[in-house]
Amino acid sequence: MGKRGPKTQFTNVSCPNKECELYGQTGQENVTGNGTYISRGEKTRRYICHHCGKAFCDHTGTFYHDLRKDENTIDLALKMSMKGMSIEAIAEVLEVDPASVKRWLARATEQCDKVNDTMMKDLNVPRIEMDEMWVIVKKKVVPRMEVYEDDGPWMWVAFAPNSRLIIAFIIGPRKQYVADELVKLTANRLSEEIPVYVTDGLDFYRGALLNQYGVRVEYPKTGKRGRPKNPKIVPPEDLKYAQVVKKRKGGKLQKVEKKVIFGKDIEQSAISTNLIERQNLTFRQDNNRVSRKTIGFSKVAKWLVNQMKLYCTHFNFCREHGGLRYKDERGVECENTPAREAGITDSKWKLRDLLTFKCFKTPIR
Repeated sequence: MGKRGPKTQFTNVSCPNKECELYGQTGQENVTGNGTYISRGEKTRRYICHHCGKAFCDHTGTFYHDLRKDENTIDLALKMSMKGMSIEAIAEVLEVDPASVKRWLARATEQCDKVNDTMMKDLNVPRIEMDEMWVIVKKKVVPRMEVYEDDGPWMWVAFAPNSRLIIAFIIGPRKQYVADELVKLTANRLSEEIPVYVTDGLDFYRGALLNQYGVRVEYPKTGKRGRPKNPKIVPPEDLKYAQVVKKRKGGKLQKVEKKVIFGKDIEQSAISTNLIERQNLTFRQDNNRVSRKTIGFSKVAKWLVNQMKLYCTHFNFCREHGGLRYKDERGVECENTPAREAGITDSKWKLRDLLTFKCFKTPIR
C-alpha cells in the first residue's frame, strides 16, 4: 500500500472512459487493480481509474465486451465470413440470428480499423504495386474493358510486394477521385521516404500521385505581351513511378510495355505488377464474395466493405504466406505473416489476438 492507496502496478492498462483526460493513455499511474471474478470459466481482473473513478475489467473496450454468445462460436462465424459465406448461411449453420452475425461483423470491422490506425503507420516500404479488379455488388455486371471510366464497383488495392502486405484498399467506381483516395490513404500509412510506385496503364494513378506528392510551380511574369504562363503541378525529384501497359486485341494479350512516368534510375525488373495480380487471384480464389463465376456475391456494398476489411486485416496479421519463409530458433523453416515480415509485429497473431488487441495512445513501458 502507498501513502494514499494501493501502488500502481498496471502501467500497460489505460482508462476506457472517453470523458477522462487520461483516456487511452498508458503509463500514467492512474489505474490500479480492483479484484478479480470468474467470467465464462476464466479469471477476469477488475480495474479502477483514480483520475475519473471509472471501474472496468479486462474485456472493457475489446471486441468480446458485452457479447453473450460464447467466443468460439463468434470466432467461427467470422472465419466463415472471411471465406465469403453469406450472413444468412452463417446464421443457419451456427443456429444463431442473422442480426447477431451482422453485429459481430460490424464490431470486428471497427476493431480492424483501430488496429490498422495504430499499427499501420510509418511503414518503410521500398516498392508499392497498385491495381484494381472488378467486383460484383447487387447484380452481375461485366465491365467493358475498352471503356476508360466505369461506374461499376471496383476494388482498388495498394500492395507491398516485398512483404506481401496489403497497405490499403478501396471499393468504388473507376474514377479519378477514387484513385486519389487510395493514394492518399496509402501515403498516410507510409514513412517520409517515397517508395517506387508501379501500376497498370490506367492514367488515374498518374493524376492521383501528382495530387498527393506534386509541387506547384508558378512562373514569374515576363513583362511581354500575352497571358502569363499558368501554374503547373510537377512531380518532386524523389517520386518514382512506372507503368506496365498491356495491349490486347480481341481479348488476347499482344504486347507488354514498361514505361517510366516519373523519376529516373528505375530498374526494369522492378517495373512489374505480377505479385499484385497474383494477390488478386488469391482474393478471388479464397473469398466467395469476389469470385468471378459465383452467385455468392454481396447484395449490399456496406457488407462487402466490412467483410473485406476483416479479410485484409486478418491476411496481414494472422495468415501465414507461402512466399514468406524464415527459420525459427530451432532452425525449422516456417511460413511468416506479412505484418511480421514487414516488422510491424514481433509474432504471428491469431484471430483472437486481433480481436482482443487494445489500442493505446502512448506505448507500453
